[in-house]
Amino acid sequence: MRTSHGRVRRAVSAVATGRPVVVMDDGEAQGYLVFAADAATPELLTFTVRHGSGYVRVALPGAECERLNLPPVCHKDGELTGTAGHRVAVDFRETGTGISAIDRARTIAALAAAESTPADFRRPGHVIPVRSGRRGVLGPLPGAAEAAVDLAVLGTRRPAGVLCELVSQRNPSEMADRDELASFAEQHRLPFVSIAEIATYRRRTEPQVVRSAETTLPTAAGTFRVVGFRDAADGCEHLAMIAGNADADTPMPVYVHIECLSGDVFGSLACRCGAELDGAVAAMREQGTGMVIYLRPPVARACGVLTSATAPDLLSETVAWILRDLGVYTVRLSDDAPELGLLMFGAIREHGLHVEPAASTLSAVG
Repeated sequence: MRTSHGRVRRAVSAVATGRPVVVMDDGEAQGYLVFAADAATPELLTFTVRHGSGYVRVALPGAECERLNLPPVCHKDGELTGTAGHRVAVDFRETGTGISAIDRARTIAALAAAESTPADFRRPGHVIPVRSGRRGVLGPLPGAAEAAVDLAVLGTRRPAGVLCELVSQRNPSEMADRDELASFAEQHRLPFVSIAEIATYRRRTEPQVVRSAETTLPTAAGTFRVVGFRDAADGCEHLAMIAGNADADTPMPVYVHIECLSGDVFGSLACRCGAELDGAVAAMREQGTGMVIYLRPPVARACGVLTSATAPDLLSETVAWILRDLGVYTVRLSDDAPELGLLMFGAIREHGLHVEPAASTLSAVG
C-alpha cells in the first residue's frame, strides 16, 4: 500500500466509508482535510475545525450548483480558480444559527443530498459551496475542490466533498507543510495522498480514449484496417493503422507518430517526420504485420513553422489505452528507437503492457 496506486485506493476506501483523508496540493504547497459531504457528522466537523483553518467548504460539480441555485460570489464564472469558483454561503433552513458543528454538518449533508432543492437553504449562511472543474483533477487547473469531488465519486458517494486547509501545529499562523501533513496523517491514522497521485490513478484506471470509427482504408502502400479514437480529455482524434492481426498473444511492432503538418502534409525536407511515417507504413506492408498509431496533439505541430510540446507520459497514456482497446498487450520496440520512444514505452510499461526489444524499423516514435 506504499505505492502511489495503493495510497489512492486507501484514500478512496476511507472516503467510501465516511472517513476523512489528507490531500496534498503540491502546487499550493499546502494540504487539506477532505471527506465525503454526504457523510458529514458533527464529530467530523468538530475534528475538521479543530485542526483546520475553519474555512470549511463543500465542493460541488457545476451542474449541482445550478440545480441548487448557488450563484457565484463574483461574476467571472468562467474561471476555475480563485473566488470565481466560490458560491454564496448557505445554511440549511432547518438549522438554528448555522454556525455550530451540528448545524454545519446538516447543511453540508443537505448540499450533498439528491433530493435537496434551492428552497431548502437560507442565503447568506455559514457553509461555502465551491464549484469543481468539469473533469475533476484531470481538468486544466486541478485543485482541492476537484480532488474532494473525485474522491467522493470514486468512493461511490454523492458527487460532493468537504475540504478545509490544515494549519501548522508548530506555527499556527502558517499552513502545514508536507512533512507536518504526513505526520498528522500518521498520528490520526488517515490516508495521505496528493492531487497528482489522484490524477495519475484516474488516468490509469479510466479509459482516456473512446473508439469512434473503424474502416478499411486503401492506400498507395496497401489496404489497412484503420480505427479512429477520440481523446476523452481534449477531444483530439487519433488513428491506429493496422496490418495483420492485433491480439494479446502476439507481439505487435508499433510505430507511434505525432502529427506534423509540415512533413506529413506538405512533404517538408526540413524535418524527418513525413519520411519516417512513410518508412513505417512501408515496413508494415513488407512485414505483413504491425501498427502505426497516429496521434494528433491538442496544439498543432508543424516542424519549422509551429512548435508544440506534449509530455511523453501523457502521450504514453493515450497510446496505452489505444493498445488496450485493440487487445494488444505486448509491443515490440526497436533497439534504435529515439529517446522519445524510450521514454514513451518506458511509461507504457507502467500501464501493464509488455515491451519486447527487437530490431525493427517499424517500432519507433516520430
